[in-house]
Amino acid sequence: MKFYKIFLIFILSSFGFLILPAFSGSGGIYVDAKKTEDRVYAGLVWTLKEKPSYTPDLILGYRSLTVKSNDNVHGGDLSIRMKLGGGVSFDSTRLVYVGGERDLLGNIGVGYSNPNSTLLGTIAAQGSYARLGADYELNKNKFAPYLELNTLDNPKKVPLNIIPFC
Repeated sequence: MKFYKIFLIFILSSFGFLILPAFSGSGGIYVDAKKTEDRVYAGLVWTLKEKPSYTPDLILGYRSLTVKSNDNVHGGDLSIRMKLGGGVSFDSTRLVYVGGERDLLGNIGVGYSNPNSTLLGTIAAQGSYARLGADYELNKNKFAPYLELNTLDNPKKVPLNIIPFC
């Protein structure tokens, strides 16, 4: 009986090594890879509330993302907005979580509005060079949608790592 178990383990393990190259490609095993992508960016933001702003705000930010070879992305974004209409002044700041796929990223986070002296909740969808979102102003209990055009392209594709057979 003991010999039978050892023989069965030997056969199964040998069989596994025989079919493994068929699933791994020629000469190795493909393994997920990941890369950190850090970017500083700038952009223009138009507010889309009852009175749309024709003069955009300036946004400056820093985004750090971990991009995986399966196109999953997660990370963070820290930004500040400056009002340009009526003279340059500090408007708000935001800290958001960024997640999703390389081609479409979701943003959710918090911020602070200086002119309204209130905390913000923020949510957005981001593609290449554009972000569409809304801020929720806590003291006014209302949403402020916005459109942002920025210098952020989609994160770069990360190739799979290949571990060669010896």
